Amino acid sequence: VSSFFHVFFFQRYTDEILTNEDPSQPLIPPLQHYLEKPINRIQQYQTIIKELIRNKARNSQNCTLLEQAYAIVSALTRRAENNLHVSLIENYPGTLESLGEPIRQGHFIVWEGAPGARMAWKGHKRHVFLFKNYIVICKPKRDTKTDTYSYIFKNIMKLNNIDVNDLVEGDDRAFEIWHEREDLVRKYLLQARTVNIKNSWVKEICGIQQRISEPVWIPPDFEEELADCTAELGETVKLACKVTGAPKPSVSWYKDGKPVEVDPHHIIIEDPDGSCTLILDNLTGVDSGQYMCFASSPAGNASTLGKILVQVPPRFVNKVRNAYFVEGEDAQFTCTIEGAPRPQIRWYKDGLLLKDTSKYQTFSEPRSGIIVLVVKNPSNEDMGHYECELVNRLGSAKSGAELYHHSAAALTQERRGDQAITIE
Repeated sequence: VSSFFHVFFFQRYTDEILTNEDPSQPLIPPLQHYLEKPINRIQQYQTIIKELIRNKARNSQNCTLLEQAYAIVSALTRRAENNLHVSLIENYPGTLESLGEPIRQGHFIVWEGAPGARMAWKGHKRHVFLFKNYIVICKPKRDTKTDTYSYIFKNIMKLNNIDVNDLVEGDDRAFEIWHEREDLVRKYLLQARTVNIKNSWVKEICGIQQRISEPVWIPPDFEEELADCTAELGETVKLACKVTGAPKPSVSWYKDGKPVEVDPHHIIIEDPDGSCTLILDNLTGVDSGQYMCFASSPAGNASTLGKILVQVPPRFVNKVRNAYFVEGEDAQFTCTIEGAPRPQIRWYKDGLLLKDTSKYQTFSEPRSGIIVLVVKNPSNEDMGHYECELVNRLGSAKSGAELYHHSAAALTQERRGDQAITIE
């Protein structure tokens, strides 16, 4: 076919250009010269890449990319010829572009009939195209007026609807295709020009069918991840993300490493498109923390993290307890607090802010909320009323206690009492 195209263009080129050639001008090269230029360039690329591969191999270097480049360049002429043949298909009931790029095309003698029926003695000349998902059979047609060829569409078969038999008794150049469509089965016997052509077609078709039948595994991936958010008590918060993958991943939610249980306070929604949502209704302080959406499938797993900060006015979970002055011991006040954002902590004695860091030391443990004020080497002057003040943007809270002068014996007795109460 390509030869006919060359002849047609060359004749027109000769008739229209060379006949009007000015003898005083330099000689115009023949059309064949221009037609061969792309092919020559491709051959030069192949030669250069082969030399690069040879040199890298001698130096024990990786040639993978160069080998891929060589395969692509080597396939250019074949791809161009395949696409040229596809462009000659006529009467196809759709757009040829929807079939994708042709993988193979070639001439066969084809017999068609019902399974079990006797085949005709003589087959028909057909041009067969193999695409990613289809086989297309066409009838070659020559237009004697223009001396051009075309292919008249006859039949299309989806690759996952056919069975291939590569052993045909008495003809090692032929193979069978059994096509099942809408409860109707047709048998096609395709005879290639050579055994090698037949074997390469059978191998290609069976390889594509195997890839089609294999499950496509795509590891889970969060194309939309969780975001941190801040909310106030009583509000409703929605944590949303979107995961993709094949097979469809299963999703679980965790808060601070522990599974989130579905209840009226925690609502989990999953959409078919992979969107995952955790809704927390009527927020409380304990809802603050780090949340994780975990997706898993046989292809792998993935996760995304998001924090929720529930803003809570400061308060004393356990109020400041009285402290006792014992000779030779430091005195300390303790309490337990909560609040978000983390409240500022100030200590006062008899209404005055404590600033002497050598005399007063403060300690806090954010996770448990315990805070401590230590009075170093207390004396009679340190007796009085101590108060802790908590402040954040949502409010403030205060709690106070006394530093008492207490005998060691009485203090020991009270501590025993505290222990007994604690044990109970």
